[in-house]
Amino acid sequence: MTTYRPMPSFETGPVEVGNNLFAYLQWNGGWGISNAGFLVNDDSLLVIDALMAPSMAHEFVRCMRDISSAPFGHLINTHSHPDHTNGNQFIENAEIIAHEHCREEMLQAKSLRKINGRGDKPGWIQDAWWDELEDVDIVLPTTTYSEKMSLMYGNTEVELLHYGPAHTLGDSLVYFPESKILFTGDLAFFYAMPLCRGDMPNWVKICEIIGTMDVDLIIPGHGPTGGKRELQDMQEFMEFMVKEVQECFENGMSEEEADKAIDIGDWAKWPEAERKTMNISSLYSTFQSQ
Repeated sequence: MTTYRPMPSFETGPVEVGNNLFAYLQWNGGWGISNAGFLVNDDSLLVIDALMAPSMAHEFVRCMRDISSAPFGHLINTHSHPDHTNGNQFIENAEIIAHEHCREEMLQAKSLRKINGRGDKPGWIQDAWWDELEDVDIVLPTTTYSEKMSLMYGNTEVELLHYGPAHTLGDSLVYFPESKILFTGDLAFFYAMPLCRGDMPNWVKICEIIGTMDVDLIIPGHGPTGGKRELQDMQEFMEFMVKEVQECFENGMSEEEADKAIDIGDWAKWPEAERKTMNISSLYSTFQSQ
């Protein structure tokens, strides 16, 4: 098991990480408190993710407008979860791009909400957000891709990369090869426990792919900026979980028995350590489908 490293302090707000390229970080990266980013071009802005609550999205837009008054050109949704897509409606007039499976997952969520309403408030949603979330409209991507897509913003190349199901079914990496910067969405959680809703064994493989990429800085979906060391911390945890859960599954243990039997050691000190149980459930679903 890896050595536990506590989360370093960081500020909420924009940080310039490359030439006219900004990460927008939100302390402390917990449930629903995600990161985003944007690239400033003379003619338009490229935005990466749109945050959870309208108040978050409005503050994000205000920070972008403090830096540039250019119109929004494109908005990339790195995946379908609402803490990255609820703010889509506030990135006005942007062309929304995502992986095709991301759009499918968002369309399913929109359809279910139309039929069932919002339902009961999930425990992870802060009370202060619940009322304002009533006004959120699920705005779907209008442009999708399957494996790879490239954009040019001035002289800046942006690559969208998909390597199969992982955190969700439709995750995108957003890579800036010239500046060697990678926005991962929730394919990276730094200093906190990752949550799998897709395919954790394949997620490990994606971490291995990132390890071979020419990347100096990683902006995770949650937590502070980091690099390949922080990614390796997360990868080691997932490798451990895949191995341990597979042994429990093959030995005929129930999910509840596996949860009791697997000792995650110092990883239990990570924020959101309750995701251990959810990750076991996800892995059981993966193994059952094989």
